[in-house]
Amino acid sequence: MVISELKCPKCDLRVKKDFESCDFCKLPEDDYEFLLIFLRTQGRITEMERLLGISYPTIKSKIDNLLNNLGLSPIGIPEEQEPLEALAQGKISVDEAVAILKQRKKK
Repeated sequence: MVISELKCPKCDLRVKKDFESCDFCKLPEDDYEFLLIFLRTQGRITEMERLLGISYPTIKSKIDNLLNNLGLSPIGIPEEQEPLEALAQGKISVDEAVAILKQRKKK
């Protein structure tokens, strides 16, 4: 589908042209809803776990899927880097560090 018209609701001015939709408009509905929750929780994975009732690995998988659908690659910490070091460097949040440590403890 292509957006072909923009209309001002106040003055009824119309612009007809083939407009490209934004990357977020192209997301499947479930990815879009997940993105909204991610933003509203400010990326706090532990809060997302609580709200959505899903596990850390499931949330990480959904984030990877979202990045893939947006054509982005993740910027994160390598597996060998310690979460506390990444936290000190400002690469991850406290919630993310706690979640990573909990996940590693389970392994």
